[in-house]
Amino acid sequence: MLPQTLLSLLLCLIILVSGCTALDKPVDSITPAAHVSDAYGSAERAAPAPLAEKKATGGTNLAVQSSETLTQSDQKIINTADISLQVSDVRKIADSIKEIVTTSEGVIQSSSVSAGREDKYTGVVTVRVPSSKFDETLKEIQNLGKVTTSSVSAQDVTEEYVDLDAQKNALTNQLTQYNRILGQAVNVSEILEVQREIERIQVELDRITGKMKYLDNRVAFSTITVRLSEPASVVPSPGYSITSVISQAIGGFADTVVWLVIMIMTLLPIIILGAVGVIIYSRWKVRRSD
Repeated sequence: MLPQTLLSLLLCLIILVSGCTALDKPVDSITPAAHVSDAYGSAERAAPAPLAEKKATGGTNLAVQSSETLTQSDQKIINTADISLQVSDVRKIADSIKEIVTTSEGVIQSSSVSAGREDKYTGVVTVRVPSSKFDETLKEIQNLGKVTTSSVSAQDVTEEYVDLDAQKNALTNQLTQYNRILGQAVNVSEILEVQREIERIQVELDRITGKMKYLDNRVAFSTITVRLSEPASVVPSPGYSITSVISQAIGGFADTVVWLVIMIMTLLPIIILGAVGVIIYSRWKVRRSD
């Protein structure tokens, strides 16, 4: 009985010693594979969004790149300017503006020069120049005279252009689908209905394409309107002299005589009618008294 009790106590002692040894052992040395796997998973889950995008696209953040491309190259700006210049010779300056525009590879949209009071000329010249040379051309034109008024504007039509482009793509896809349906249609009514839809889409597509071409042209070429005028001449007032006083007096007397003649001629019918009335009344009164 005693040997069995000693054997049981010995087994319990061995189990306790083994348990203590296992508890004192580091966790990394017990489960290295599990520890590495958990660490890698935590690092993967903790990775920031840009890093995840970079890993998914092979090292390039496509979202940021496309945004930069849209900002730099797809922006649509229409530049216009309206200035007024006071110059010594309108006709000469109009020719100088044409030379500047030709050098800038632009075109003269309209040009007009007219004579005003005291033989002073005025003119309006409207030009269109490449947008890349807008500032340079505008500065050269302003240097031709004295700037009295100036207005420069930049209209951003990027949103409108992007909307038109999206409509164009949608209509193009619809047109492709209807053409495919038309090739498969066998019923005459179906064919006619599909053709009507194709014509409607084509008209709308042509309208949008024309609008986009118009915006492209306005963006590519900026408009400058130049209003030209010559300064009014200042004439000093002459001094008084006997000759001028007599001349003015004679002129005033002549004007007075003319005015009196006009008044008499205007009132003459009334005077005649009044005199006739007085004579008739006098005779009637005399007859009545008799």
